[in-house]
Amino acid sequence: MPLPAFRCPVCRNTLTLDVVFAHDGVRESILHLVNAHPEAGRLLRPLLAYVGLFAPVKTEMRYERVAAILGEMVALIHAGTVRDAHGQEWPAPLEYWRLAFDEMIARRDTGGLKLPLKSHGYLTAIVAGMSNKAAASAERHTEAQRAGHAGTGTAPARLQTVTVSEPPARTIVPEHIRQDMLRAVGSRRAENLGDSK
Repeated sequence: MPLPAFRCPVCRNTLTLDVVFAHDGVRESILHLVNAHPEAGRLLRPLLAYVGLFAPVKTEMRYERVAAILGEMVALIHAGTVRDAHGQEWPAPLEYWRLAFDEMIARRDTGGLKLPLKSHGYLTAIVAGMSNKAAASAERHTEAQRAGHAGTGTAPARLQTVTVSEPPARTIVPEHIRQDMLRAVGSRRAENLGDSK
């Protein structure tokens, strides 16, 4: 009796349990998926849908090709950064990848992509664009804080308590010293007046 079969939604190949466990390409693909990231569950469906964008229109996608694309994606995700068209490096957290996969699938659904894809260039451009926008937003926020706009300011500055120093206490000069000072000032005035004559 043959083993039950199912059709892969990504590569459109018919799979049986013996193929899933015995074929090197399938096994490699599964290992790449498992090792993609500790939070790979949130990423798995969008990633598989993205891999499907590389599938030929009229034929089945080879298992080795699926494994190769997944290997490339795992390396990009693990790098944590992407380069834009100008060579600038941008942070690429997991959430950006998930959002970029979703955007690619949405573009596919609206006919905005030429399929099958040949490279990851468009995907990395989307991730770099997200990172660029986040950096610009952070810069605007920092500049607003520096300008002292209401509701902004650095957290340490807001937490500091302002201390007002007390003016020095006035000391009362004893009368005999006060008189000596007045005499000294008077005699200097007299000397200055005498010199001016």
